[in-house]
Amino acid sequence: MTAQPEHGWEAMPLPEIRTVDDLRSALSRYGFPGDRERFEEELAAAIGASTTNDFTGAAAVVRAYRHRVLIRNSPEIMTAVEEARPGSGGA
Repeated sequence: MTAQPEHGWEAMPLPEIRTVDDLRSALSRYGFPGDRERFEEELAAAIGASTTNDFTGAAAVVRAYRHRVLIRNSPEIMTAVEEARPGSGGA
């Protein structure tokens, strides 16, 4: 067992996110709580609202949630978020 830091975030090795199924797996493992469920809802709504030849809205949802996984895995960003929370001593 490796020693864990007392506080702070450490990056976890991310799998490549090339497909929507890759993103689903990454959200389940690395996303913020509830991200996977919200992703499915937003993706379904975007697909439902898309014309049959333009899935720009669905692509935007995929990009946004991929970015959330990357944010969640960034020690610098997560430390800044934690420090900005009320009562954390950082703000």
